[in-house]
Amino acid sequence: MSDRGAAGRRPAPEWDFFISYTGADLAWAEWVAWHLEDAGYRVLVQAWDFVPGSNWSVRMQEGVTKAERTIVLLSAAYLDSVYGQAEWLAVQAADPLGFTRRLLPIRVEECPRPVLLGQIVSFDLFGQSPEATRLHLLGNIAAALAGRAKPAVAPTFPRHRRPSLLSGKPDIARSTSPAPAAQLAPVRPAEPSRRRPVDSGVRPDRAAQDPTTRHPDHGRSDSYAQTAGHVDTEPAGARPPR
Repeated sequence: MSDRGAAGRRPAPEWDFFISYTGADLAWAEWVAWHLEDAGYRVLVQAWDFVPGSNWSVRMQEGVTKAERTIVLLSAAYLDSVYGQAEWLAVQAADPLGFTRRLLPIRVEECPRPVLLGQIVSFDLFGQSPEATRLHLLGNIAAALAGRAKPAVAPTFPRHRRPSLLSGKPDIARSTSPAPAAQLAPVRPAEPSRRRPVDSGVRPDRAAQDPTTRHPDHGRSDSYAQTAGHVDTEPAGARPPR
């Protein structure tokens, strides 16, 4: 192989990950570094590798340039750190399009993402149990290295979801059971009849005194009175001739 080809290639990385963090997130940095090394990765972290006598700037430069990937532990304190910003900007400049996924932002608390970091896919480590967080960390790191997150087993068959009540489409297969009493429309009592009482044309006092007084519909069938649509309120013979 020619010297020109060798010079154009990036030298083999000395570490798999360099962890960029601020002093407020030291506990998170050590926790992440511990579990990554426990999983077999090589990690450069300031808390363990910037020992007395070493040059801080040189070690920081080595972390940015000689680590395969840089993990950024995002928090509100990190976003205010000038050194933290310089570190992730240097890594992003070496991989601006994210083809090699050299910059891995990980949020350790609820905080906004800067505009440039917001373009890079990240994940969160907070809000879960320690074991779930460990598995979440290692799973996402493995996906970043592989460039894909395909599961090892086949996904489960999707279940049929009941339509929403707002969709207006009832679930016929499940609509045979009666609705709860609270969902049934209340039955309104029948309103009293507003029909005006029929004037028989006979005063009660006269009917009581004259036993021969008859109702104008006397002799007509009940069905005729119901279907006629009106009741003759004047006694027979009381109308003037037309």
